[in-house]
Amino acid sequence: MSQSAGQRGAALIEVLVAAVIFVLVTLGLTSSTLNAKRSADGSRHAAEATTLAFDKLEQLRTLDPSDSALSAGAHADSLNPMTVTGTSGGIFTRTWTVTTLTSVSPALTAGAMARVDTRVSWPTNGGAGSVTLVGYYKML
Repeated sequence: MSQSAGQRGAALIEVLVAAVIFVLVTLGLTSSTLNAKRSADGSRHAAEATTLAFDKLEQLRTLDPSDSALSAGAHADSLNPMTVTGTSGGIFTRTWTVTTLTSVSPALTAGAMARVDTRVSWPTNGGAGSVTLVGYYKML
């Protein structure tokens, strides 16, 4: 039994349509996978940056109030850019700003408290990401 030329052409068109649909679905899945990876990377970096900021706040808490790291003004970590473990050579930049509070409450003398804003930033595909944590320290 032989097929006519029209039937063979219809089968070829069906195969081509199926191939085009397969390619489109594959491209859609690839795009979704890349977006999911980007989102996961952003979440991971934010969690790592939060840990670095918290570690710095805890380290500053252990210092004597007269330590230069707690003097009023902006400070930068000497290991910048750093890795998630706090060693140099990574993507994270950690800075902190110490602000002496002058009027917290009538019970405290001026300069008895300081606000420390710790910021960790990192580059992203769309610019930069950052996390800022705030701590308050008794300075006397």
